[in-house]
Amino acid sequence: MVDADVLSWRVPAFQIAGLLLVVCGCAALNIYGHPSGPVAGVTILLGLLALGLAVAGLRMYFVVQSDGVAVRYIRREVWLPWSEIDRVEIVANVRGSDTIRFSRLDGSFLNVPPSLLQPSRPTSKPAASHLLRDVLRQVEDRRPPIT
Repeated sequence: MVDADVLSWRVPAFQIAGLLLVVCGCAALNIYGHPSGPVAGVTILLGLLALGLAVAGLRMYFVVQSDGVAVRYIRREVWLPWSEIDRVEIVANVRGSDTIRFSRLDGSFLNVPPSLLQPSRPTSKPAASHLLRDVLRQVEDRRPPIT
């Protein structure tokens, strides 16, 4: 059953597809082009890097539900029920960008990876900030009332 009240953010599919095209191009060059040793080494490294980034992008997500929040990074997933969250806010300079932070009642916090929330197209800083505030509003709207 699909919960209509679920919000989800992932790395855009066109970015993953672009990385996989780079992998295919590098593989094709090495298979059919018979490049010199240094060129083959560089294309193999570039292909492996693009493949690693594509796999990492496929794994990452941010989900907001009526009972809590889930954030999956490359190697781990964190689930926070709303009862453990003290406040939700926008913070600056997390990996060089603004993002959303969930502060727990015990004082620790969870930052959403900025790559999941920042626009995928070149956007002005005020427009990106407005989009991030809109995401924060949507997240806060899913939070159940405190009783």
